[in-house]
Amino acid sequence: MKLNLKTENELKTYIRLAMIKENINKKMLAYSMKLSYPTMLNKLQNPYKLKLTELKSMCLILRIDFNNTLNN
Repeated sequence: MKLNLKTENELKTYIRLAMIKENINKKMLAYSMKLSYPTMLNKLQNPYKLKLTELKSMCLILRIDFNNTLNN
């Protein structure tokens, strides 16, 4: 999945769509990223607060093109 992001809301939407496409729920994503569930909820609500390493990890798990995400 390739992204062309302009706003934080678009990033939230793409993450949610990728989660649906990959059949991964919030708890599974939190576990995969070694984060607590409340922390994951906060990061999903405010994705611009994700560290680059967390964004890269999330992109790998959700099969999102990380390099394209950063370049746009």
